[in-house]
Amino acid sequence: MADSKYIRHDFDGCLGHFIEECGEALAAAGKTLRWGWESVNPELPPEKQETNARWLQREMQDLREATERLQRCFDEDRLP
Repeated sequence: MADSKYIRHDFDGCLGHFIEECGEALAAAGKTLRWGWESVNPELPPEKQETNARWLQREMQDLREATERLQRCFDEDRLP
């Protein structure tokens, strides 16, 4: 999740965040299917490595949060 000081709260900011998180979740899902659930990114230092399964779970959580933010924009009628 992004540092809160960089998060825009207008509708376009919420939509942009949602789109970005969709892309990250898709990347994690694609790499998981391609390389396997227990595979890790060998390009990362050992202390930053996580399994693809964990990476996908983390990105799904970020996407849920972005989805909730976007829904609040709709609920509060913050359309441009």
